Amino acid sequence: MDDSSIRLSWPDFVFELSELTKAIPNAPPLYLVGGSVRDAYLHREIEDIDVAVDGDAIAVARFVTDALDADIYIMDRERHVARVFVKRDEGAVTIDFAKLRGARLDDDLRDRDFTINAMAADLSGDPNALIDPLNGLSDLRQKVLSRCSPRSIANDPIRALRAVRLSVQFDLKIHPETGTDIRQHSGGLSETSPERVRDEFFKLLGLEKAARGLRVLAHIGILQQILPFRADKAEVLLAVVERMAVVLSAVSSRRSDNTAAAFDLGMLVIQLDRFRAKLQAHLARVYGNGREHGQLLVLAAAIHALGDKRDTPRAKRAAMTAKALALTLDEGRRLSLVIGNYRQIVDQQSWSRLDQHRFWHRLGDGGIDAILLASAIVLGEAGSSLRQADWLQFVERATLLLDTFYNNYEEVVNPPPLLDGRDVQDLLGIKPGPSVGRMLTKLREAQATGMIESIQEARDFVSRSAE
Repeated sequence: MDDSSIRLSWPDFVFELSELTKAIPNAPPLYLVGGSVRDAYLHREIEDIDVAVDGDAIAVARFVTDALDADIYIMDRERHVARVFVKRDEGAVTIDFAKLRGARLDDDLRDRDFTINAMAADLSGDPNALIDPLNGLSDLRQKVLSRCSPRSIANDPIRALRAVRLSVQFDLKIHPETGTDIRQHSGGLSETSPERVRDEFFKLLGLEKAARGLRVLAHIGILQQILPFRADKAEVLLAVVERMAVVLSAVSSRRSDNTAAAFDLGMLVIQLDRFRAKLQAHLARVYGNGREHGQLLVLAAAIHALGDKRDTPRAKRAAMTAKALALTLDEGRRLSLVIGNYRQIVDQQSWSRLDQHRFWHRLGDGGIDAILLASAIVLGEAGSSLRQADWLQFVERATLLLDTFYNNYEEVVNPPPLLDGRDVQDLLGIKPGPSVGRMLTKLREAQATGMIESIQEARDFVSRSAE
């Protein structure tokens, strides 16, 4: 394609890789392909690249691994696919090498999902030389998402889910023919591995406009395959997901001045600002395959609205969804914990020091997630009918709980024990058993409420309690 207006923006490591691979003995033709070419045109940050090799891809990957002192993982030996992990001062880079799908580069590109992902650049020569047989650049400029061939989605139904995610991520209109294929072949998602569905679904949940994507998925019947919600719960689900994304943006490092413009978010931003750095550190947790904690909370916002004819408890529905999506045990436990306990923050108006202690002792840092989820649910379920007084009271409760966790942890949340089990046994002349545990609980709660502050007061407390 000869177009002088094309400006690809590659990071330095791409040009370094281009020079490096030219030193490979009898080097085969190498091409940058897929989303990285699209992102280079859009001047987006690039951390992962795909390289199509007209030859032995694993041999090329090994050469690069040795030359850069990197790590390699052979993903598919028969299909010649390998992943190389390169450590750089600017951050880690992942390079996937794969043998061409077909006899020529054109065959490889036509076998891909969407035209915007079917552009290539010549890594062996000039990385700025765009190769675009399917006019992906024209689609990108016109903001249209088109499949590469009439069989693209039928051959891999996960592309139906990906189409919705890409349309939201890049603000694209789905081409009518592509939309028809999505509706016709999306049922094949049920035969797709849960891991692939999970990974593509989480990419959508990580978008700023995740609710918009979920609305499209619900409209075409895909969301019901992933989250079997009742039809009458659809609007509530979408509203809470939308507010969850906004709540997360309120504590994000990317927060804009517009976030605090509305009254509801403005009050939350003002009160949570003192905890912002700590909340960001909490949300920075990453699970298997790079799934982010914030994405898990967006999923929790959606799961809370699920329902069935048996009225299964929310925590159990969360566990069932986690299993269906092949989440880790940690993710499943966190979803069940948060969804099973957020309601207390919404409903309980008064919080004594003992209430706060019991809340945090039971939930740990999962209480932070419960507070964030409860915030999204209050905003989403109330909508335009949100009463200012009710919202102010809720924000006050949330602030009180977070202040206790972050600023009074050893005093209220988890006071250092003054006595241990052996001390209790000696004082009461009893053997190990449940009664010892109950007494330690009483001691801990007495410390949390300020009733006892010294070892002697703790000993006196145990003696009095036994009388």
